[in-house]
Amino acid sequence: MKKLLGVGLVLLVALGSFLLPLWLTPTDESGVTLPLVPTSHFTPTLPRPTATPASKGQPVRTEYAGRVWEVYFHDGQRVSKGQLLLKLVEKLPSVTQQQLKARLQQQQLAYDALLATHPTPDNPALAAARQQLQDTRQLLARAVPMLSFVFVTAPADGIISGGLVQVGDYLAAQATVAQLFAGPLADTTLLLSSVE
Repeated sequence: MKKLLGVGLVLLVALGSFLLPLWLTPTDESGVTLPLVPTSHFTPTLPRPTATPASKGQPVRTEYAGRVWEVYFHDGQRVSKGQLLLKLVEKLPSVTQQQLKARLQQQQLAYDALLATHPTPDNPALAAARQQLQDTRQLLARAVPMLSFVFVTAPADGIISGGLVQVGDYLAAQATVAQLFAGPLADTTLLLSSVE
């Protein structure tokens, strides 16, 4: 008997929960059901977006010319002041190149002086000086420069955007690498829950 009463009660609640919304639905005089319109009491109020002025980004520039060797950032990444962004490889004249350039200048001065004093084309000293100049230029062309790494770091805290460089690109001095935008600080608080 109790089971039958319990089942009947469950069916009555189920039928009531189905019919009650239909009974409460507004209708007009002709019996047509009107659409339900939520009121502000039942709808959550969302904060309206406020118009914030677009913050102008700060350009991140490289001080030196060089080829991009490695890129350490991506678009939209938060960076800290002094954080490494790029590694450039820069060619510097080696000691051998510097010595050959000095020798070439001396030989060019000697050749010009010899040409001014003995302008005859069949002069053997002039031909020897011309050959020395040619040999020194060839040695200078084959001399290997030194390679040095220079680094580009973030000038301030912010969000980096618009990466304008890729590995292998050659950058001139003062070239713009990206834009740095000041943004709200990220909440780095870790939420830990203990399970007991």
